[in-house]
Order: sequence, then C-alpha cells, then structure tokens
Amino acid sequence: MCGILGAYFRDENNKLTKEFFSGMLNKLKFRGPDEKTIYQNKNILLGHTRLSIIDLETGSQPIFNEDNSIACISNGEIYNFVELRSQLEKAGHVFRTKTDIEVVVHLYEDKGEDVFKYLNGMFSIVIYDSRNEVFLVGRDRIGEKPLIYYDTPKMFLCASELKALLKDSSIPREIDNNAVAAYLNLLYIPSPLTIFKNIRKLEPAHFLVITKNETKKHKYWNPKISIDRTITEYDINEEMLEIFSDSVRDKMVSDVPLGAFLSGGIDSSAVVAFMAKNTNRPVKTFSVGFNTQINELPYARQVAERYKTDHTEININSNVCDVLSEVVRYYDEPFADSSSIPTYLISKEARKHVKVILTGDGGDELFAGYDRYLSQRYYSNSRVFSKILEMVNNLSISQLNDGLLDCLYPYQSNKGSMQYWASIVQFFDGTEIKRLNNNNMPYNSFTYSDNNWLNFNSEDPLSVAYSHDLNYYLPDDLLKKVDMASMAHGLECRAPFLDYRFIEFSMKIPPELKVKNNQSKYLLKKALINYLPENILYREKHGFGAPLNSWLREDLKEMVNDIMAPGCRIEKLFFRNEISKIIDNVYCDDTIKKDWRASHKLWLLLMLELWMREYA
Repeated sequence: MCGILGAYFRDENNKLTKEFFSGMLNKLKFRGPDEKTIYQNKNILLGHTRLSIIDLETGSQPIFNEDNSIACISNGEIYNFVELRSQLEKAGHVFRTKTDIEVVVHLYEDKGEDVFKYLNGMFSIVIYDSRNEVFLVGRDRIGEKPLIYYDTPKMFLCASELKALLKDSSIPREIDNNAVAAYLNLLYIPSPLTIFKNIRKLEPAHFLVITKNETKKHKYWNPKISIDRTITEYDINEEMLEIFSDSVRDKMVSDVPLGAFLSGGIDSSAVVAFMAKNTNRPVKTFSVGFNTQINELPYARQVAERYKTDHTEININSNVCDVLSEVVRYYDEPFADSSSIPTYLISKEARKHVKVILTGDGGDELFAGYDRYLSQRYYSNSRVFSKILEMVNNLSISQLNDGLLDCLYPYQSNKGSMQYWASIVQFFDGTEIKRLNNNNMPYNSFTYSDNNWLNFNSEDPLSVAYSHDLNYYLPDDLLKKVDMASMAHGLECRAPFLDYRFIEFSMKIPPELKVKNNQSKYLLKKALINYLPENILYREKHGFGAPLNSWLREDLKEMVNDIMAPGCRIEKLFFRNEISKIIDNVYCDDTIKKDWRASHKLWLLLMLELWMREYA
C-alpha cells in the first residue's frame, strides 16, 4: 500500500518542477512512510511513497521492464503475481525483484492496454510507455484503491488522494453543486464526481489512456447478474467455501505482520475463522466498542476465544471532538459516514501491532446482508404490502397519524420497487435539497430515482439492489472509509470477500437463496455453520456503526452550537433558517417521530462545515 502521484505534460512550457512535484508527493507521505522516490523522463513525472509489504529489500518503485522503456508505480497488491510471474518467465521475461508489482510492466509488454484484465488484486496503477509516449492509468475492479485525476489540454495529473493535487494552487477549487447535492443525498460523493468541478475520480474497473492529444476512458470488467438455478445449495456451498478459503490465503501473503478487524459479525468472523485455518500462528485480531448500547465486543470476544486469536479490544470512551477535525483533514472531501471515526481509531491501534489487516468488507453486498434487502424483497413480492403503499400514496400526509407515518416512512411516496429502493438509501431527498438551497447555487436533483444508476441487467429487484450497492455504495462509501482511515496510519487493508472470482460467483446465486425465510444472508449462514456458533450467525445485525444520536446530543452538542452558529461557512450554500430547522430537529424530544434521519442530516451539514473550514 502506498501513495502515488503522476504527471503527464502535454505542453512543454507548462511543466511542474521536480521540487514542486516533490512537495505535492509529501502530502501522501503518511500512505507510504517507508520510502519516497521520484522519477522524471521527458514529459512525465512519477512519484511514489512506499509502505513496504512484499520484497522489503528490492521493491522500490518505479518498477521497470528489461530495457527501462516501461515504468510503473502502484498503490496496492497483486494477489496472483506468483502465477503471473511464472507464466511471464516462461515467456522469456527477466525479473529483477521479488515484488508483486514487477509483473505489471512485463504483462503490459505482452498484453498492452488489456493488462488490467489479468490482475487479481486491489490497485491504482500508472504505467508510462516511453516508446509509444503513452501514459496509462488504471484502477482495480471493485475500487478498493482510490485514484483522483485532473485533466486539461496542457497536462494530466493523478494521485491517490485529493490533497496532493490541491498543493497546486493553479488547479481551480470551484465546488461542484451536483457533488454537494449527491453528498446530501447519499452521505458520500459518488464516482466520477469529486467535491471540485475540474477534478474527477476514476471509477472502479476503468482505465485511462493519456496521449499528447487526448484522454480516453475504458471499462475492462463488468460483473453481470447471471443467476443459475440448476445448481444445488450443497454445490453452491462447497464451491463458495473453496473460493473463499483461497481468497483468504491469497490475502495473507505478506513479509510483515498481519491481523484482522473482528466486529463479531458474520463477515469478519468468517475471515478470522479461515485465517486461523490457513496458519499455525495465532491470528492477531482487533475489535472496537462503545460505552453505549452499541457494543459488540462480547461477540467478537467469543470468536477470538474459539480461534485462540491474539485479541486486542479498543473501547471508545473519549470525546469524539478530539479526533473529529483530524478525520475531516484526512478524508479530503465531505464524507458523512460516522463509522469513519471508529474505523480511524481502530486502525491507529492496529498499526501499533501489524502492518496488514484483513477485513470482512463486501459480505453484505454479495449476500444481501442489510435489513433493507429484506424489506426490498418483501416489498417486491408482497401484493398486500404493495396495496397498502398504494393506498398511502393516495392519502395526504395530514390524513396519516404519526405511528403509521413512522412505520411506513420512507415507503409512502414511491410506486415502483426500484423507486422504493431509492427512497430507503437516501437522506436528504430532492425536495429537501431544493428547499435547503439558497438559490445562489442551482442544484440539479441528484437522487437515485432521478438518475440512470438503476439500469442493471436483471428484472429481479433484489439482484438489482445489491448490484447497485456493489457498484456504488461499496466503493464510494465503505471502501473509501476503510482506505482513508487505515492509510492515515500506514496500515494496509485487504478484503477477501472482494476477490473478483468470489464476486462473479455470487452473481450466479439465486436471490431466493440469499434472502430466505425472512433471513438475510441465508446461504452464507448455512455454509458457515461448522465454522461459527449459531448465536453469531443468527443474531440481530447491528453493523459497524457509531452512536451518532448520543454523540450529537452529548459530546458534540456544544461544538455543534458553536460551529453551526449564524455566520458558518455553509451559509454560502444553504438558507440559514433551513440549517436552524435541522439543528432544532435533533434537539427536540420527539425527533425520532418527526424524522428518524434527523441526526444523519445534522451530521451531513456538520461534516460539510468542518470540511469547508479545512479546504474551501
């Protein structure tokens, strides 16, 4: 895991100096504290800050091919590099190092722009081909590793994080109104948008080909829903466990100490179980809890005891104010997933003991683990439920009592099953965003129901729902959260569930085996019955959340009143009276009845305000 920075200059008179480029690269030093290198050739600059994981002695980057005509820098890991190296050596390629990244330059020699199709890993990669004057930039299939870019007729810049590009004051910092609206809707800013108009994120499974005259974008992988109802549950479970075991084993390749985040939920517990299966040493595990009702430490402890792990617990009882500004600074753009704070804190603690962490990320998206999948399937299959919602749609809000509203929100305003799905994953809807807007910033409504993100290749609503999460919520929220929080401390995170082979396999599983008998993750739970106790498999899901309500009403109350007072930065974007209404809603006694998303809405505004103070 590393920090990368690349520059391709189309205009000979518009180059960055090596010294200035070095200053930009310094902004990524925390991602790679072990080594810093810069390579310059003709019209390009490549910068790399290294977190040494594999081949500690000779793995410095850039990596070159035999005649040094091709250079490569990378952030991430290539898990199938041993297999690829063997094939390439047989084809006559000569390797100089033992690092996994060297396979990329030799593979590019043979496969050209198709190079990314052959890589099983998590990565952002920059390849410079001096023979053809081509600058190639690619990102892994599911988006575990970030890549930001700025493209003009004069130059192309890319980096692991936005803060490196912002070192260059010539890059415009005009806020993208559509990005703000998307953020209010989702808690995060989805790719390819960033908070700034002229800077973009490279989407997962995409690569760019940059030449002197143009930049072309290509997609190299598109997982398709291909439901196979001919295979039995037994066959599915056997194949699933085999692929998962292989994936865990691949993710454990490291020349430095590694461990696992253990929440006590199914996914992280499964990872720990298979790590223990693949090693003779005690697995180092790390768990986080809160001094509130949200505390899953006892469940994590149970799994740790079963597999005799070297277990560390972190109990968050300090004032969240102490770390909030720090988290905002690392995340570069507005980001309102409150679980970023415990993720940041547990990463900080884990880094004291290990350099690599395995996580359970992706299990919920692949096997329909969220409660919203249950409601989506019920909604789409129940004629009775649909009729009730149809009746509600024909009533005015004033005709409904608070209890009924509380039960049916957010269903009442939606007619189709995918519009229903859109409603349950949004926070500020389009109407609320327009009301908040101060008219100086003409927002386009950026809600799920108003865009084309729901055009997936399946008529099954549940399949479309978790495919949507896999394509957007997972990379732009969950994986960004983990990457930014962990890399702030020089910690590499790997996700066995997100091996592309496992993702493609999950797309074959019938949705009725993912959600069955009013159970989410039905098939995964059944497959893991010999590995995890039933009270872990079948307990109520809480997720890796944070006690947001108590934070806002207790620890952060004084801070909110101070920071969000009249004159705050977000008044450039939003009406003051609407801001005040959102604040007041959180501190009303009957908040939950009025709007169960009230705390999230205030958190969205608070994180935006803190970000504007830091960056805007």
